Order: sequence, then structure tokens, then C-alpha cells
Amino acid sequence: MSKASERASAARNLLNNTTFRDVMDAIRHDAIGIFSNANTSMEAIAAAHERVRAVQTVLDELDTRIADQLVEDKRNKKDQHRVND
Repeated sequence: MSKASERASAARNLLNNTTFRDVMDAIRHDAIGIFSNANTSMEAIAAAHERVRAVQTVLDELDTRIADQLVEDKRNKKDQHRVND
């Protein structure tokens, strides 16, 4: 198994982990509560925004790892096809 495949597999496992998803969703939900409260300070809004961005950064990295494997698989399939021609 290639490094890209290992990383993609680990990313899929994490994305399918209910505890992980619950934590990510809870962070987002808490931020929505902060954004929705008219009495929230700008500092609290900025901090919530940073937490939401951090969650999205983690999810984007996991998606990238999965995409990297798909690209590698496609490249290997193309290379294999060329060898067989």
C-alpha cells in the first residue's frame, strides 16, 4: 500500500468516526450560537470564526488526502494501460 493510500484510508476512517464528526459538528454549532447572538462581542465572534476555519482546514486536509489517492490510482491505471499497449 502506498503512502497516499495509507493516508487516504486513515482520512476516511477519521471522517467516518462518529465521535470525530460529533466534535466537528459541535464546534460549528457553538459558533453558530455565537454568531446568532446579537450581544456577542467582536472578540468572541472573531474567536468563533477562527474555530470554524480550523475545523474546515482539518476537513479540507482529510479531503485532500483522499483526493491524492484517487489521483495516484488514476495515474497508476493510466501507466498500467500504457505498459499493456
